[in-house]
Amino acid sequence: MSGEILVSPKATARLVVTMPPEPSRLADALAADIASEYVALTRTTDAFRHLASLARERFSIMIPFMDSVGAEWAAELFEATKATERLLVLRDASQLLSCGAAGRRVEASATRIIDYGSANLANETFHAKIVLADGVAAYVGSANLLKRSKSTNLECGMLVEGPAVGAVKVLLDAVTTIAER
Repeated sequence: MSGEILVSPKATARLVVTMPPEPSRLADALAADIASEYVALTRTTDAFRHLASLARERFSIMIPFMDSVGAEWAAELFEATKATERLLVLRDASQLLSCGAAGRRVEASATRIIDYGSANLANETFHAKIVLADGVAAYVGSANLLKRSKSTNLECGMLVEGPAVGAVKVLLDAVTTIAER
């Protein structure tokens, strides 16, 4: 990365959710709560596309596990970003083999894949999903990139922009550093 400091001048945070499919008791409860009229819930797919569009130098996805739907999702994001570096960090890169064509697509669209599971970290799984756009914005939340993560599970995380993103970047950089030793 260049010496340019990529930090947003103000901090914001938004709740990001993947809602269960309709009919949903949760959706009904939210609709019945007057307070829900005054809050914004950002869809996970929208948040990830936003991050991909923001990244200019490095767009990173760190997850422990993915399936073929998650691999397609990651490939779409890598293909959509203008970032010169597209980094996938996962616990076991061999899981991409079981993703078939989607795994090959994500391998082709990522500029670097880091397997942190083979770095003497066999007992350590970073059970969170991090999507990072340079040092400007990040999503931190529910862990895996699976079919259920995109459409079925109630998942949530935070989309953060501003100085707090620095801590997310430091964590991701630490994981990549130990994995590459």
